[in-house]
Amino acid sequence: MDVFDTQVRAVPPGAWQAPTPCRGWDVRALVNHLTVEHLWVPPLLAGLTREDIGTRYDGDQLGDDPVARWTATARRSRNAWNQPDAWAGSPVLSFGPTPADEYAFQLTADLLIHGWDLARAIDAAGRLPGDTTSARTVGNNRELVRWVHEALAAQIDAWRVVGVFAEPVRVPAGADEWATLIALTGRAPDWSPPPRH
Repeated sequence: MDVFDTQVRAVPPGAWQAPTPCRGWDVRALVNHLTVEHLWVPPLLAGLTREDIGTRYDGDQLGDDPVARWTATARRSRNAWNQPDAWAGSPVLSFGPTPADEYAFQLTADLLIHGWDLARAIDAAGRLPGDTTSARTVGNNRELVRWVHEALAAQIDAWRVVGVFAEPVRVPAGADEWATLIALTGRAPDWSPPPRH
């Protein structure tokens, strides 16, 4: 969550419509996607179902201040995970009851990978002067990268079947684990936005 949070705070004022490596999503849509995921966390961990929650988190949830909305949502999500009984249940996700630790893994992998997507988009859009974060720094936590890579590699074929991930991208022999993880998810580690016409 800290990886993604750092990138949200680094979005320059004019970059919310910038393209990202996620086809069809600009920066705002990408941040909205993660915000919506984490809006769901407290009610799901509290035992509510998708039917209980209904459509309240559909559509754009960022409002006039995307950074503030993400920040408040992330804080509530983290607080929900920090409750003593949060890890004992099996929240009912779109594909059925899921052990809390698997749900946490899915959210963690999404935050890390989309943190890279967001960083690449901001790099391409032009970071604010003095901003030292970038796509290069997102994968600095090698232990986290290794854990996500190993766990995701074991289950990614099932996610591809349902359209969550594209086919892997080839990387040169000897590529580091971070580039290999990004490529595993169907992203080109050297992504840059398409030229404007």
